[in-house]
Amino acid sequence: FAYLDDVLVASSSEEEHKEHLKIVFERLQQYGLRINISKSVMGADRIEYLGFLITAEGSRPLPEKVEAIINYKLPSTIHDLRTFLGLINFYRRYLKDAAKTQAALHELLKGAKKKDRRKVPWTDDTRRNFEKCKTDLAEAALLYFPRTGIPLSLCTDASDFAMGIESVSTIDYDTIAENQVHNKELQQLMQESSSLQFKPSTLPSGKTLWCDISTSKIRPYIPEEFRMQMFQQIHGFCHPGVKSTIK
Repeated sequence: FAYLDDVLVASSSEEEHKEHLKIVFERLQQYGLRINISKSVMGADRIEYLGFLITAEGSRPLPEKVEAIINYKLPSTIHDLRTFLGLINFYRRYLKDAAKTQAALHELLKGAKKKDRRKVPWTDDTRRNFEKCKTDLAEAALLYFPRTGIPLSLCTDASDFAMGIESVSTIDYDTIAENQVHNKELQQLMQESSSLQFKPSTLPSGKTLWCDISTSKIRPYIPEEFRMQMFQQIHGFCHPGVKSTIK
């Protein structure tokens, strides 16, 4: 990855890294470019790059940058508020619900000129939003790099003032199918006379997943030890409300 005169070479192993460096050096030599050895870092497991701390696991904001933003005083003018939002939104990808938290602050900028020196009409609510912006940045989590070779699911949502997208883990039906084989509760339900109608479904892996087809939808039988995990995962998609979640 290259940004202006900075080149980042990331590899999954030491041997691969050597090969990647060889390719980069050959390309630089081909075009008559030189590197500054005193400014070069080779074989590091973590580096600071363009305002981020990058490790083998993922990336996060630089601690000193975060500290500077957290210590930012309550903006007194519209121009100062716009400056603050510009600073914190450099790390927007790490901030959950950033658009929702910042919506009231952006409302204060409506109709303002670029270097507007008018005083900010702060309220208790907008002050809380300002402080929450800083708290969210202080609690910013490590963003892991995408893993190749596994299914990727995206959960999306939108409102009148924000859009959101989140990468979520997929349901491991193979593990559930394996657990079903000797599950006593499932065996009892299949033997009893009830409204449930179980039918086997073959997964891509070749394993058999038992599902209830008594309704218009195919519903896999979920063993007890997986139910809370499944509930939390599906509930996180839609937040169906009190009536749908309290049993």
